[in-house]
Amino acid sequence: MLFRSFNYARKLFHLIGLIIPFGYFFNVLDGISPWKFKETTRSIIFWITGIVTILFLIIEFLRFRFKFWQDLFLKVAGPMLKGKEAEKMHGSVPYILALCLVVGFFPREITILSILFLTFGDPAAALVGGKFGTIRFYNGKSLQGTLGGMAGAFLAGLVFLLLISIAQIPSDYVLWDTHGIRLENWVTLIIGAITALLIEFVSHEGLLDDNLTIPVGSSLFMIAAHALLSGHNLGTYFYHALDLIRTLQ
Repeated sequence: MLFRSFNYARKLFHLIGLIIPFGYFFNVLDGISPWKFKETTRSIIFWITGIVTILFLIIEFLRFRFKFWQDLFLKVAGPMLKGKEAEKMHGSVPYILALCLVVGFFPREITILSILFLTFGDPAAALVGGKFGTIRFYNGKSLQGTLGGMAGAFLAGLVFLLLISIAQIPSDYVLWDTHGIRLENWVTLIIGAITALLIEFVSHEGLLDDNLTIPVGSSLFMIAAHALLSGHNLGTYFYHALDLIRTLQ
């Protein structure tokens, strides 16, 4: 069967996609890139994912207009498609675009949390909803699935923040420091996990499906919550677009 309610190939693709934000977090390209930017790894990932997004859009254009391209696309990407994606835009386009945007413009911890919410919260919702979903809504999704997705997103984010807190990695998002518990970061995590799955609940297929709306939407909510709770200027959370394209002399 080509399409399945829980698509393991698709979830594996999301899992592999975690390499990108974690690569950004640890600045893996800073020492090997021939081009130097204010934040080299961030800029290179932005450019690569941006170019891949454009290539994917070209592929979408070709396959919806030429049968040869459509047949070839379904043969190669068929196992990763869901729902009506054989006839509509497939989820890899908004996913790569989401990686481009969250890496390009948001803080690194927020970026990783938002991708973790998508990678673990979305499949958790599908698994819990498929097995235990009894209270269904207008769009076929269930209350149990949404709550299960929130729990999955929260736990994935919690593990990440616990790891950077235990390792004492310099960060504004650790769960505790020498001054005590950082309550604003706990609340930011909870708000992010909840809003991610609320966004998933109302998302649609196409460019604005949950592959794009969960990372970008949850990031914006977390930034707003963290700024409000910490008292930081909201503008300091967003990376300047010119620094993504301006190389250092």
